[in-house]
Amino acid sequence: MLSNISMIECMRQDLLEYHYVNNAVYQIIQAEYGTHYLIVYPDLATQREMYSKYVREQIKENNEIILINPFYETTDSVRQVLSKSGVNVSKYEKAKELVIIDSLKEYFGAKPDMFFKRSLVDYAKRNGKTGLSIIGDIGAYSFKSKHNELVDYELSLPTKFDVDMKGFCLYHEKDFNHFSDEQKQQLISHHGQALKIVRS
Repeated sequence: MLSNISMIECMRQDLLEYHYVNNAVYQIIQAEYGTHYLIVYPDLATQREMYSKYVREQIKENNEIILINPFYETTDSVRQVLSKSGVNVSKYEKAKELVIIDSLKEYFGAKPDMFFKRSLVDYAKRNGKTGLSIIGDIGAYSFKSKHNELVDYELSLPTKFDVDMKGFCLYHEKDFNHFSDEQKQQLISHHGQALKIVRS
């Protein structure tokens, strides 16, 4: 487990700010099943640091299945980042304990994505895993200029899931800033927790 973490946070319109990636990772590792978080990050390097630490901890120590939906990098790039951080990507992908699918395909594919995610929860339970964590970059919606559709999609999801699943919706800061103040507040309020990683 991560240790010796000094928490620095402040409230701003119900958006918790974390000035160190380790602090944010510690927070999301503590999340219970059913959790639905919104996470605003400043750049790709920060996002990579966050997901690599989280995946390493949850797969190795907490026996979870992880689904990652990247947008601002390729699926192969995610594999390289995870490998460099000490995750045996090939092993976990073969065992279906790590699933990496491009965000465009996940959110704009032929089938609704929640059915697939629930099937992964079922798979986790059948195979002695504690549950599923989803790390989904929402940038695909901004890429397609579907900001209103994204708000509708997020609001259609529960604030708390009724299965052993944790959902972490990742927003690049520049994408999040495209929303109106009202839309931002809707998104923040609808998620069980909303946090922003700030590079000091």
